[in-house]
Amino acid sequence: MGAWDVAVAARRQLVVLLVGLLVAGWAAHAVTQEQPVYWARVRAVLVADGALRNWLLQPGESAIPLAGLLERRMNAEVDAVPTNSPDITIIDRGITHGTVVFLPDRGGQWAHNFTEPIVVLEAAGPDETSVHEQMDGLIRRLRGELTTLQRDLLVASSPRVGFSDSTLEYTVQAAAGRPKVAALGVLFVGGTLTLLACVCVERLRGSAGNFTASRGPVPS
Repeated sequence: MGAWDVAVAARRQLVVLLVGLLVAGWAAHAVTQEQPVYWARVRAVLVADGALRNWLLQPGESAIPLAGLLERRMNAEVDAVPTNSPDITIIDRGITHGTVVFLPDRGGQWAHNFTEPIVVLEAAGPDETSVHEQMDGLIRRLRGELTTLQRDLLVASSPRVGFSDSTLEYTVQAAAGRPKVAALGVLFVGGTLTLLACVCVERLRGSAGNFTASRGPVPS
């Protein structure tokens, strides 16, 4: 079937054509009205204070095990879902309102590989205020968990493990996507499906007419 046949089918099936284009136009408009999602990320780096080493950090080891312990305490009541890459953001996970805490895992499918003493905190929400509130709450809780952990394990007041202050700074970002491009895509797909619907209806009507003609007149 060529372009001319499609045009003829669309002209004959004006109702189908108009309904399809209206639906596609409504869907494209709805896409442009989507509100952005705001999110932020912190990569909190553990560091040892003072010249002496904290006994939690054994000679020859780093703070990675301690970071893992903090992550488990932060997610004690949360079912953390692992991802294929530590670079995947909270938005990529499909979370538009909530928080995520995890350790960067550079391992593959069959083995973990934690290479950095970092706890990643992420928050997402419908506006900047909610993201700030969630992120500030996560940072306060992370600091509190580290303090409580070292106190419970009878770590001396100095030196203690802390966080690099500069790594606790964050910027709220807006994930708005490209609504105009998405609307054009919706219109293209909707228009294509509408033309296909016109062709299908035209063929069904033609098949029904041929079937009626083949049966001949109904005997009286």
